[in-house]
Amino acid sequence: MAERKRYVVAGTGGRGIYMFAKPLLKEFTAYCELAGLFDINPLRMKAANELLGADVPMYTDFQEMLEKARPDCVVIASRDSTHAELIVKTLAAGKRALSEKPLCTTAQQCRDILAARKKYARKGGECFVTHNARYGPDIAELKRLLKAGVIGEVRSVVFQETLDRRHGADYFRRWHRRQENSGGLLLQKSSHHFDALNWLIGSLPDTLTAQGSLQFYGKNGPFRGKRCAGCPHAKKCDFYADLWQDDTNRRIYKDAESSDGYIRDGCVYDKEINILDNAGVLYTYRNGVQVSYSLNAYASCEGWLIQFEGTRGRLELKEVWNTKWAPGTILIHGLEQVMGQSLVLYSPKEGMQKLAIPEKAGGHGGADAGLQQDFFGRPFDAPLTEQQAPLEQAVQAVLIGHAANVSIAHGSKPVKVQELLKKG
Repeated sequence: MAERKRYVVAGTGGRGIYMFAKPLLKEFTAYCELAGLFDINPLRMKAANELLGADVPMYTDFQEMLEKARPDCVVIASRDSTHAELIVKTLAAGKRALSEKPLCTTAQQCRDILAARKKYARKGGECFVTHNARYGPDIAELKRLLKAGVIGEVRSVVFQETLDRRHGADYFRRWHRRQENSGGLLLQKSSHHFDALNWLIGSLPDTLTAQGSLQFYGKNGPFRGKRCAGCPHAKKCDFYADLWQDDTNRRIYKDAESSDGYIRDGCVYDKEINILDNAGVLYTYRNGVQVSYSLNAYASCEGWLIQFEGTRGRLELKEVWNTKWAPGTILIHGLEQVMGQSLVLYSPKEGMQKLAIPEKAGGHGGADAGLQQDFFGRPFDAPLTEQQAPLEQAVQAVLIGHAANVSIAHGSKPVKVQELLKKG
């Protein structure tokens, strides 16, 4: 049996606990040992240990953690804007960094990480990103079909993502609502999609233009308070959410507020919100493929539509999702009539054919389980699978989102995506 490696999870919110810490502690013990937790909030770490039913060593100083916990890998699930700093420190220590998506939030941070990887290369550190969209049965099936050439050479792609008023709204309650924390939804959310498209198309993004704005949340609201808890507008607000009915939310977040002031149920109409909720991005790849991408975070219904048009036909993936799991009370009655997914092959010569999508259990439609298996269920030095995202590929997803932000900030001006890596 291969040597067990030591892991530390940095960031003990819900994703850090349930996607990483719990599986490392309880499921992937053949190759992994959970050696520590890192968070700036000691109360949140204490709650994490209680939820894990464990007594994992806790650290609020990252350097102290590296020295005392002696990790082989640091799993970074902290606030997006902190990823780069923690990755650089991990690489400097010669350790593996496994970061939640996005890798980071700006092109400058990409350059910093790449420079650190080069500077400390002799120490053997490396970096990967958990781009789990690649592991979804739907995206994986698209990859297989495109690779098999069922539509010939891909020429253009349309990707429409709609977040509904439960799931989408929740980004405007949390730390994501500030551009400086998350890079906005074109990084925090859309990096999933940009990475998947990069992976499916197999080329580097070239020239991009974008537009977007804050149309629904934030300053657009008819009234506002500070947070849902105790809000005087609760009875008339469509977005009121009593998050503290959920035991996990209460223990991880509410009981830890006094330590760092992080509010989990901020008002979606807060005037301080400065991320966009609607965007359109047009870009081309170096191999000539053109992409039209759109994101709406206040849609009436959640799902996506992805169309690959090729020289011999079209592949179309359409999905409509129920988001009862997300905070809030908004429901679309009758949604069950259209919920589900469909994958269709259109051929001008052979007609239309409905294709099956393999089913997998687990979070994010089975994607999380596949990602965990690749990173934790195999020896540390096992060869990379096709779906694991190394640093160079993770950088490209960030560059598209950052380029879109730059284009929007400058009146939709065209941006040469790869040039962002060259600026000082």
